[in-house]
Formats: sequence, C-alpha cells, structure tokens
Amino acid sequence: MIPTSPTSPVSWTAAAAPAVAAVPAVMAVAPAAAAARDAQAGLEQRRGQPRVTGRSDAPGPAAGEERAAARNEHAALAQARAERAEEQARRDREFQEARRESVEHLRQSLRKAWDASAAVVEQALAQEKEAAASPTGAQTARALDAYGAPATPDKTPGLSRRV
Repeated sequence: MIPTSPTSPVSWTAAAAPAVAAVPAVMAVAPAAAAARDAQAGLEQRRGQPRVTGRSDAPGPAAGEERAAARNEHAALAQARAERAEEQARRDREFQEARRESVEHLRQSLRKAWDASAAVVEQALAQEKEAAASPTGAQTARALDAYGAPATPDKTPGLSRRV
C-alpha cells in the first residue's frame, strides 16, 4: 500500500483567454470545370442536395463553344499521346538495333577467339607429329618432358633443367 498523507488544497488560477481577431467570411467559389463525380447518378441526392446537370434543355451558343473547346482539347491530348507513343516506339527500335549490333559484335569476337585457339592447337599438334617423325624427335620429346617433370633432380644424364 502506498502511504498517503493529507496535503494542503491546491487552487488553480484561470488563465486569461487570448484575444482572437475576427476572421472575415469567405465567398463561395464555383469550380472552373465539373468534377468526374458530378456525373455520378444519385450522388447529390444522397447528400440531400438537388441534382443539377451541366446541360440545359436548349443548348445555347456557350454550350456549343464549350463542347467545341472540349473536342479540341481532347484532340490535342490524343495527338500528344500518339506522338509520345511514336517516340517511345522509335526509342525501342533504336535500342533493339543497338542490342543486335552489340550481340553480333560479341559473336564475331568469340568466333575470332575460337579460331585463334583452334589455330594454336593445330600448330601444337603439327609440331608434335613432326617431333615424333624426326630422328631427333625422341630427344626433343624428352627435353619437353623435362619441363613437365616434378621438381626433383632429373636422373636422366645429359638433360639440363635450364634452357
């Protein structure tokens, strides 16, 4: 249990409320263009507001001008989208062409390395055949074997490890 002792009463003084300047009323501002949700059926009725449509029964000159402006804007947007799509397609074609060129360059480099390797192997095989066919071929073969022998001293007389 926590020991409690009677304490003296505490009194709090009320702080003075700060002075607040009056805020002027804001005028209602009409939207410049209708929002997409304005065309949804029953939205205004759910909020208890009367349904207002953007069309009037008799289209006036202002409505026709608005429609023409909307069509022009839509056409401009469609043209801009088509230009962007065409530009993207051009970039894709350039990328694919550069990739094909790069792959072909790598293929040619690999072919050259393969051919060079094959030429080295063919030369080595030709030298080996010549060495085996010549009378001094056995001596040459033993001299070549000296390089592949272990690091122990060679028992064969006449062969030197140094060349």
